[in-house]
Amino acid sequence: MRCLNFSNCCCGFVLMTVLISSCGTGKVRRIQSPPHYSFAQVFTHKLEPKLKEISGLAWDKKLDEFIAHNDESGKLFYLDKETKLIKSELPFGEKGDYEEVVVVNSVPYVLRSDGLILMIAKDSSGKASAVELGKAGVSGVNDFESMYFDPVRNALVILCKNCESDNKQVVSAYACYIDSTGFNPEPVFTISVDEVKTASPFKSGRIEPSAAAIHPVLQKLFILSSASNQLIITSLDGKLEGVYELGKKLFPQPEGITFKSNGDMYISNEGRAERATILRFPYRK
Repeated sequence: MRCLNFSNCCCGFVLMTVLISSCGTGKVRRIQSPPHYSFAQVFTHKLEPKLKEISGLAWDKKLDEFIAHNDESGKLFYLDKETKLIKSELPFGEKGDYEEVVVVNSVPYVLRSDGLILMIAKDSSGKASAVELGKAGVSGVNDFESMYFDPVRNALVILCKNCESDNKQVVSAYACYIDSTGFNPEPVFTISVDEVKTASPFKSGRIEPSAAAIHPVLQKLFILSSASNQLIITSLDGKLEGVYELGKKLFPQPEGITFKSNGDMYISNEGRAERATILRFPYRK
């Protein structure tokens, strides 16, 4: 059973798998849920049209609120923690290809697709401006969509979606140390593309990270790959621990992931034919 109503909804019971019927074949395929979650138990919120192209989602644990941004808008959106309706908007710059937002000590950081990290600072009047924190010094043509904060490293870590130097064989992670040295020019770890393909429970395309976050309870890295419909779980050093399918009906375009301190997982989908959504999956001990 899967709940797909579109406001504060919950399934009546929990299953560890979602059953997918292959069209016209009569065959049933199981989509396995990651440990401590069930894709069959989901709370779904439809978002307002301004967030149709939501490309980043973060939860501010100090202020107990969600922050999102719409691709290319140069604006942050603060969302009601229950309804996910927009409470306020904060313009921070010109239009651009912004892909991710992360909150560290209530300070938002935004990732641009070319690897530039912006710190969003407010003046005494509350007006925001974008301060360039640093840019990944990766040679060649590169594309980034995912960023997360690693408290052990005290660094923002970005993952290559497509980096020329990776040669389609690995996914490299680069750390920006926000209080000290800035970007490390060498990857802090890499993930083998072939290893992910081998571990995948279904035939998939190449992993192209679209969002990532550290699980606050499990201390594992959760990576979304919208292009290959995958959730990849690794250690904090990139050692592969599991690959899970993201069914297209529930996850049409997963572009954001964040967690509350209790382990509840939130995944945002960009809107296609329908409105964008935020999905909540309760953490089960």
